[in-house]
Amino acid sequence: MIARAKIERKSLSAQVVDALRQMILSGEYALGAQLRQDEIAQKLGVSRIPVREALQQLEAEGLVATIPYKGSVVAQLSPAQVREYYEVRLLLEIDLLSRAIPQLTAKQIKKAEAVLKDLHTAEPGRWGALNWQLHEALYEPAQRPVMLDMVKRIHDSLDRYVRLHLSMTPAIHDRSMDEHEQLVALCRDGKGAEAVEVLRAHLTHALEELVVFLEGQEAA
Repeated sequence: MIARAKIERKSLSAQVVDALRQMILSGEYALGAQLRQDEIAQKLGVSRIPVREALQQLEAEGLVATIPYKGSVVAQLSPAQVREYYEVRLLLEIDLLSRAIPQLTAKQIKKAEAVLKDLHTAEPGRWGALNWQLHEALYEPAQRPVMLDMVKRIHDSLDRYVRLHLSMTPAIHDRSMDEHEQLVALCRDGKGAEAVEVLRAHLTHALEELVVFLEGQEAA
């Protein structure tokens, strides 16, 4: 009975983490917004204990920050932090793709192509999830689950900023889609070196343009 109680509590905590993460990523809680445990617990119909645990987990993921005398708030990344995240992405994702390409199957390529098709018509609110599904489909054959999980956490932390930036700059969104198309095509053709260079350019473009965008937002 004791083991069963622990499993049920862990399951509830995981559900609260998922729900609160989605509320943050969707913009229901804005950047810098205070996250009151009582309010969240009431909204989700749970006690404060799993909410407190969820806030701790999301702080570890970079989505929540603790401010003295204010408590938990939705984390707001600086341009310097965004740059560092992208520099880590470059290191990890290039390595993942390099390892994955020789192992990619026709089924996995079809999965990436299906996600790419959905991205062309998706509402902005779905861009982040679909973008991750596309990259995940190309990286999974590398069989590096720890690295993949690290990259997923970074994607989640950057998602709000990327979606805002792309929705305000259609030309950059179009170019990003073209780069995705090139990446999938090169992976399908087994052209590993060329695919890696497209990924490097894709992430570098996103890094520089997003940092400039955020610096402009700060100045305004």
